[in-house]
Amino acid sequence: MPPVTELLPDLALPTSEAAGEPPEASVAVALRESLIPLLDTLAGQPPRPVRLMRRIGLDKSLASRLVQAAKAESDSQFLHLLPSPTGLRILLERSRQVPEAAERLPAFERAVEAFAALLDALPGGRQALDARLGEELSSIRERREQMARQASFKAVSFLFGHYCETLSTAIFLFPSADGERVDAVEVHRRIGLRRITPGTPLPLLSLHAKPEASGAPPDPLAVRPVDGGPPGASNAEDARRYFIAEGSSLPLPSLEVEREGSSCTFLLGPQMSDPLPARLTTAMRYSAIEPLHPDQPSTVVRNYMLNTPCQRLVREIYLADGVWPDALPQVGFYLPGPTGALLTPPVPGVPHYRRLNLSAPIEQLAAGAALPPLAGIGDHASVLTAVLRRAGLSALAWRGWRCQTTYPVPLVEMQLGFRFAGHPGAQSA
Repeated sequence: MPPVTELLPDLALPTSEAAGEPPEASVAVALRESLIPLLDTLAGQPPRPVRLMRRIGLDKSLASRLVQAAKAESDSQFLHLLPSPTGLRILLERSRQVPEAAERLPAFERAVEAFAALLDALPGGRQALDARLGEELSSIRERREQMARQASFKAVSFLFGHYCETLSTAIFLFPSADGERVDAVEVHRRIGLRRITPGTPLPLLSLHAKPEASGAPPDPLAVRPVDGGPPGASNAEDARRYFIAEGSSLPLPSLEVEREGSSCTFLLGPQMSDPLPARLTTAMRYSAIEPLHPDQPSTVVRNYMLNTPCQRLVREIYLADGVWPDALPQVGFYLPGPTGALLTPPVPGVPHYRRLNLSAPIEQLAAGAALPPLAGIGDHASVLTAVLRRAGLSALAWRGWRCQTTYPVPLVEMQLGFRFAGHPGAQSA
């Protein structure tokens, strides 16, 4: 196959410029310079999709995409929005019936063939091109990522046999009684649970603690209800102690408890009939999970493994006043390690071979004793406040952050941690 530049003899790019320029840049310029005048001839200035539909019989989708591409602000965005070479060839053939467009067609045809050659030369075709364009323009990468995550949600919901409309977690960190460590209260909410496949068991909550620094396996009994009751849960009645009635549909559902090694999971069993509870809220308490005065430039507070496909995922983390005043939140997504392997969590914010190309915007919330609302979940703040009251923490003021994403990818580790700006090693870490 000839190089792309050989298919564009009219560009007359100097060799020194062309040598350092990616081929998609040349193709974008050629397509833009030939397509926009052609659209002006066919659909006026500014071009309208309906005019293309009426004059040369294009369908609405193709006409709209052509006009949208013509309005792009940059060459990268233009190339991303452009229809496939097949769509462009349809435009080319339909344009031959318009005499006024004849002189515009040779340049446009050469540019279309160059575009097709470019895609053929890239491993992965259009998807690979969009990935390259996304390195320059975040909006392109975000759009492609959203499409990939949405497709993943549809697939895994079918395979898992269930999904949830909104899944949210909130973890509150506060000083331990000894003044040397940090304790935590964590709240999990599931809004709009749906079962797709009859008889599918739904996991709600797994009890496990953060591994010891020595590498010893975690002790699930270190986890207890927020009111300070006995730790762990050996049966369904024990498991009910972790439910928060104020944030759940009543009556509370029957549970099953599945023990696997050091893990303990609460399930809605296959015998539970539909519809499932519209709201389910659970909460737990961890003791001494982190030092109050860290000696490292960063820490990983929580590593979540999403086991429920959901349309919206919300992760919140709150620090009580006086806890880590120089902390800066970090979010990352990672492939899990080999089965059974206890891997050291990657350093937050640092490139790593297991890190995935997923984004997660995080926003700082208003500080104070009053917790912020969450759009679409009317009782969000009141339920969290009820949990803090039950845990004896209602007098504390908090500063927090919220990470919210749609169609998160299941079975991927989501790391939630902090860097400490005041630590001597924070800049080099």
